[in-house]
Amino acid sequence: MILLNSNAQHIFWLGRYLTRIQYLCGQFPFHDNQDALGYAHAFCLPAFDASSLNTLLLDTEQPSSFHQQFQYAKDNVQDLRGVLSAKAYAELNQLIKNANENAVYICDVAGECHEVLEAEPEDIFLFFTLGQNIEQLDRQIRLKQEQVSTLENIDQIVSFLHQIGWNGLDHAWQQLKLTPDSMSFYQFSDHIQHLFEVDV
Repeated sequence: MILLNSNAQHIFWLGRYLTRIQYLCGQFPFHDNQDALGYAHAFCLPAFDASSLNTLLLDTEQPSSFHQQFQYAKDNVQDLRGVLSAKAYAELNQLIKNANENAVYICDVAGECHEVLEAEPEDIFLFFTLGQNIEQLDRQIRLKQEQVSTLENIDQIVSFLHQIGWNGLDHAWQQLKLTPDSMSFYQFSDHIQHLFEVDV
């Protein structure tokens, strides 16, 4: 099966949303006001202390809430119905459904989805891990966290992508490796988005 760019994009964003949820779940509930304010500023969220950030994350109407992030992940899974195996599709839907209905499962769902997709064809898992690592790097740059391991992971992924014909990332990736800041990150992200929109 040849993976269409549109499907690769859905897999990529599934990886991003699940990784975002997993990290946020590990921080929630926020207790320290400075930590909460730092996170809110980094992601441009309308919160001013731990209490207001916790409230926002539980507000189902807020785009950054757990509920909405899961909805985005679920939408991407739905769009992959004809790409994933029937078994993987059913398992992912059940995992996300359980997490939506019972918050106890939220912290586990990203890791379990990772295991499901690891059993799928190599190119599917490749774009999923690309999404995971891009999301991690985005957060690490915003929050000034350690980036070395994530940069090494992305370096390997870019090499694999090059082998399957995704040749347009090399220059932007080298620039991001040299200067891992917001500007270089956004330029690299733009190149990824461009490749999703054109034939490779």
